[in-house]
Amino acid sequence: MMSGNALRSDGDALRLPPAVRVEARLRLGLAHLDGQSRLTERHEAGAFRFRFPRAHGRSPEAVLVNVAGGLAGGDSVSIDLRLGPGAELTLSSATAERIYRSDGSATRLSNRLDIGPDARMLWLPQETILFEQAALERHFEIDLAATGQLVLGEMLYFGRVASGETFTRGAIRDRWRLRRAGRLALAEDLRLDLAGGGALRDPVALGEHVALGTLLLALPDPQDLLEAIRGNVAEEPGLEIGTTLVDGLVLLRAAGKDAALLRRQLLRVARFVLGRIGMPYPRAFTNE
Repeated sequence: MMSGNALRSDGDALRLPPAVRVEARLRLGLAHLDGQSRLTERHEAGAFRFRFPRAHGRSPEAVLVNVAGGLAGGDSVSIDLRLGPGAELTLSSATAERIYRSDGSATRLSNRLDIGPDARMLWLPQETILFEQAALERHFEIDLAATGQLVLGEMLYFGRVASGETFTRGAIRDRWRLRRAGRLALAEDLRLDLAGGGALRDPVALGEHVALGTLLLALPDPQDLLEAIRGNVAEEPGLEIGTTLVDGLVLLRAAGKDAALLRRQLLRVARFVLGRIGMPYPRAFTNE
């Protein structure tokens, strides 16, 4: 049982003792052996776990599970995935990741993906939800061989509007770096700091949008793929979607006034792309 001063409040910020912080470290390695993708390394430390549903005749599917139930300021999660030549992996998550309010320090998510020659990876977790006063620092570091393939999808919600929750105060720093054959192909940094509150809803920021979605594709024939995706995207009120080529990568970005609508559209495009290249759709989304 915690002592009376183990939890204390400074203004609106809740101070948590170090003993209850989440510090998770996950590492997974795969190789193509005997005609199949097989695990060669698995390491789990902290509150996160990999789960592997039975998949007869399919490449491994790793499902991320957070046994802590959510993350707050000061928590950190590091995921390191390495695919050897010809290996294939699908990664999803069991539930949405919840980022709760910060006590002044950020929640840190660090993701490193290393995809070897002719290897293929799908990264498509459930959405990340930012609660009021959350502070998130997220970093993607991706090394992709010249013939490696990647389908990466991410969804970010600013509060849960359907539950009457908003995100008017908080911060996010999102850093993406992708290298292909050792050469930098994509570098992005996003920074939002809402210390004063309310700026996120300004017309020059997100306006009335409450969710963002990203689909990043490193696949053969990117120009043909781009045109096929544009032909597959449905125009819907309250949803803005743009697709473009960035140094041979197909990049789709979506902003929605309705998070559920954005989710359906992004997953529909992801399913279309996976069907086109013959990769399995994650079981976490099979009911959608």
